[in-house]
Amino acid sequence: MQGACIVRVHFLTRVKQWIISVFNPPYQLALCDRLPGKHAKECLYLFKLYGSHDFVKLSHADILASNQIMSAINPRDLIKIALLENNLKAHDQRCRVEEEMRGNHYRIHLQGNSEVYSGESICQNIDYFAELNAQEICRIAYSAGFQKGRALSRQISRAGEEARRQDQAAPENAAKVVALRRGAR
Repeated sequence: MQGACIVRVHFLTRVKQWIISVFNPPYQLALCDRLPGKHAKECLYLFKLYGSHDFVKLSHADILASNQIMSAINPRDLIKIALLENNLKAHDQRCRVEEEMRGNHYRIHLQGNSEVYSGESICQNIDYFAELNAQEICRIAYSAGFQKGRALSRQISRAGEEARRQDQAAPENAAKVVALRRGAR
């Protein structure tokens, strides 16, 4: 008889704990969504308040600033937020071409700063820009080589014209000069 009474008390205690856990969970805030913040680099997190239809928007700094908020959020959600913030920080530190400018110049985001570099300096110091995307490096190298080739072609054309002018004064050297033709357009 006593054993049945102990089992009944244990069962009622478990039912009571289950009812309390249903109506009062240990974590009051559940992560629902991630929203862009007012600033480009900021991100807001949308939490649903348990037991109501209310939502709370919090930034990463707001979460870190309050121990009460951190204790109200599920640790799995805190891990997700920490990973997302780490990825955003890594993306911000990554080397990338922000803008392609005239004259084979590029605005490059490098180590948190944005600076303008010429295509030739990027090609000459490629180890410094090793984190750039391979397609961007190829595009920059192609553009730099193309412009350098055009400059060399102009220089050769000028030298040929100058040699022809000098050869008109001395006809015996005229046979040594080959005229460059421009391709049909």
